[in-house]
This record gives sequence, structure tokens and C-alpha cells, in this order.
Amino acid sequence: MKALTTAPAAARVAAGADPWPGLCGLAATLTGVGIGRFAYVAILPLLVQQHWFSRQQAGWLGAANLTGYVAGIGVAALLVRAMAPTQIVRLAMLLVSLSFFACGWHDGGIAWFLIWRSVAGACGAILMVQAPVLILPATAVARRGRVGGVIFSGVGLGIVAAATVVPMLIEQGLALTWLTLGSLCTLMTAASWRFWARAQAGAPAFTAASGSPFSIHTVYAALHGWRLPLPVLLLLAAYALNAIGYLPHTLFWADFISAQLGRPLLQAGFFWACFGAGAACGPYLTGAVADRIGLAPTLLLAFLLKAAGVALPLLAHSDWALLVSSVLVGFFSPGIVGVASSYALEIGGPCQHRRNWTVMNVGFSLAQAGGASAMVALVAGRASYDLLFIISSVALLLSSLCIGLIILLRTKVECQPGIATKAENETGPLWPSRQRETWPDR
Repeated sequence: MKALTTAPAAARVAAGADPWPGLCGLAATLTGVGIGRFAYVAILPLLVQQHWFSRQQAGWLGAANLTGYVAGIGVAALLVRAMAPTQIVRLAMLLVSLSFFACGWHDGGIAWFLIWRSVAGACGAILMVQAPVLILPATAVARRGRVGGVIFSGVGLGIVAAATVVPMLIEQGLALTWLTLGSLCTLMTAASWRFWARAQAGAPAFTAASGSPFSIHTVYAALHGWRLPLPVLLLLAAYALNAIGYLPHTLFWADFISAQLGRPLLQAGFFWACFGAGAACGPYLTGAVADRIGLAPTLLLAFLLKAAGVALPLLAHSDWALLVSSVLVGFFSPGIVGVASSYALEIGGPCQHRRNWTVMNVGFSLAQAGGASAMVALVAGRASYDLLFIISSVALLLSSLCIGLIILLRTKVECQPGIATKAENETGPLWPSRQRETWPDR
């Protein structure tokens, strides 16, 4: 009887009809990044106003979360040798929940908060890497954009949840705010707990290198095997620059509106909620567009529009300008993540997806942590955030240039049958969106 019920379920997952994979991926990204990372943007002004920390200390707490994100990529690479990916996802979600409960203790001091914000960042990175590779390779090609969109919608929903919950709890104090957000993370962890074992059963097997994970032979084999094709390297560069592109909005947007523009804190919360609303619907809608016009054109358009959204505060400070900037940058911040993950799967193939997506997240996290630390230093003693918007908009224009180069490179290779055959043998079909009738869902 068990076999009879399992087979139809597996068929539904492969066909993309089962909603649970996307929803549980959503729970993971909502917990690890949507709340674990971005809820802090709404909390940062309150930490200063309620005298928990100085403005600079609050900025370093935000940077600590991003630095923890860098460490999380390496931790995930070590844990995957000793634990099943499904166990890693569960543990990461639990630790994010615990970090919020820990931050409810005001008397812990700056060192205590730095530790737990770093833990939340590390676990967020683990969830961003592990959840998609457990779900996307088992999803039908024609639906990967939309399923990836559902997974990364958790980022935007977390922003909406924080923008809704934090203002409601201002009068009750920050301690209750931390505890409430921790409770939301715990709820998401419990709701998705049983699914991950089924996700692990349907995911491609991960083959670790033979021998001790710390032997010289193993390290050499790993380095030798992690040479990346040029299209993947360009995608890595675009994705890393994207990390710099969204930092002003995700670190300082609320403070920019309240401190530099002199708007009430309630307005800052409203525009941050608009950012979250865009982020909540952006991944699915971007994925739906990608399923229709292709992943590469969607990425190119997304980077260009996001660059315009980041640059807009340099030109206008009206309510409409702030609204458009909030929605545009929010829409494409997690939307680009889902499309980029699916594009890495397209150009690299399912067997290399974990490797390529991990490397992309390493590049993203390094650029994010380095960029955040640099931006915190740049704004120290300044009354304006304008320089940060200039840097980030230029970074996003460079991202769009990288995607354009990938399109040109793959078009040139496709026009040369001998090279195209060799490329397909190495990385999979060049244009799967044109070959859905013949390319099997590997």
C-alpha cells in the first residue's frame, strides 16, 4: 500500500503538480533569509531609538549577519559530508529560530548579539544553498522558473512579516519583537519538518570524494574538479555584483528615509513594507516570465530594471519615487535569485547544480559581506547615502553586461555545430527552452 501511494506522489513532484516542494522551500528561505536576514532592516532604527546600541554598533550587527552568511557556505560544505542535506536544513531552521530567542536578552551585550546574528547569517546561507538543490532538479523543466519563484518568495514574505509585526510591537518593546519573530521561524520549521525526508529521497545523489575529507588527495581532487565553464563564471560574476547592488536598500533603506529624508518612522516602515510586497510576488512572477521568454533574457531585463530602481533615489525623493524604488528593488532582489539558480541548472546541468550554486553563493556572500563592511565604513560620519546608491547601480549595470556576454557566447557556440556538440556534452543543452519536447527532465 505504501508503494502505491508513494509512486503517484513522486510523479506529481516530477511533473511539478505537487505544491509541497515549493511551499517547504518557501518556508526555508522565509526562515533563513526573509526573517533571519531582512527582518533586521526594520529592527535597526529601533535598536538606535530605544538605546540598545549606537547607530554604528547596529550597522556592525547587520554586517555580522552577512559575514556569517560567508561562513555558512563553508560550514554547509563540511556538514554535507557528515549529515544528510535534509538534516542540515532542519538544523539550520532550528538555529535561526533559536537566534531570535537569544536576541531577546538585552543584557547579553554587543558580543552576544554579534554571535547570534552571525549564526543566523550562516544558517541563512545553508538554507539558500541546500533547499533549492533538494527541490529544483526533481521539478519538470517547464515549471522550474515558477517553482523556483515560489521557493524564493519566502524572502519577500519574511520582509512583509517583519514590516507588519515590528511596527505593531514597538510599544511592547524590542524584546517581545525578537521573541515574536523567533516564534514565526519556529512555526515555519515545524510546518515543513516532515517534508524534507521526502525531498531528500527525490534529489540527485551527492557523491563526496573518496577518502578523508581533509586529506591532501581529497582537497586536490576537489580543486581540480571545480573548474567552471566560462558561462558559469560570468553568471557567478553577475550574481556577486548583484549582492553589492541591493545592499543600500536592504541595509539602510529605512534609515535613509527616516534619517536622511527626515520622514517619520511610520513612513519608513511603509516603504520597507512596499519593498517586501515586491519581494513577495517578484520571484514567482519573474519565474513565470522566465518560463515564457527564457531565463537569460529575464535575467538581463531584471538587472537593468533593478539598476534603475537603485538609482532612482539619486534623482527624486517624492513619495512616488520612493514607492517605485522600493517595489522595483524588492521585486527583483529575490526574483533574480530564483532565476539565477534555475539558469545555473540550465547551463551547468543537474549533476553540477549543487557545485555551481554553492560557488555562486560563495561569490555572493563574499561580495555581500565585503560590500556591507565597506558601506558601513563609507557612511560613518556622512549625512548622505547617495554614494552607496551610485556604487550599487553601477554594480547592477555590470551584472547586466555579464548576462549579455553569456547570451552572445552561447549564441556563437550554438551556431557552430562541432563546438555546440562538445558544449552540450559538457554542460547540457544550450537552449533547453527551445528543446522542451526532446530534452528529458534529467
